[in-house]
Amino acid sequence: MMALKKTALLLTVLIGLSTVVTAQKRHYSNGYELGIRLGDTHGSSASIDAMIPFGGSRIHADASFWDNGVTLAALYNWQFPIGNNFWFYPGAGGVINTFGEFNLGVAGEVGAEYKFDIPLTIGIDWRPVIGLINSNGFHGDGFGLNVRYRF
Repeated sequence: MMALKKTALLLTVLIGLSTVVTAQKRHYSNGYELGIRLGDTHGSSASIDAMIPFGGSRIHADASFWDNGVTLAALYNWQFPIGNNFWFYPGAGGVINTFGEFNLGVAGEVGAEYKFDIPLTIGIDWRPVIGLINSNGFHGDGFGLNVRYRF
């Protein structure tokens, strides 16, 4: 009897979570996305680009692997619809990389993207970085082109 109650509770929680996630995806139009970002991200020129739903907005995450190191970026993005399937997003977060030594910076982001009726998103953004550790100062050359698959 106890196992039946636990199973029923687990099923109820799972159904509830799936309903919340589905409603969030529909309402904010920002499910999971995975693709590439071409452009500078504080030292790299191409990265694996992901959008992860988070708290009604999303996390914009990038990972670049190159011969001299790794660059990782994670920014919290807010989304604002500005037209049919067209979105504007500002964000803020951090960037770490290795150029033979550890570098840390804070990043901002301003971008726009178009979500096609097929599961494809294309966007452009600007990601300036202020270096804090081993890479001091303002780096404003972080323009990127994003192409992602939505699922």
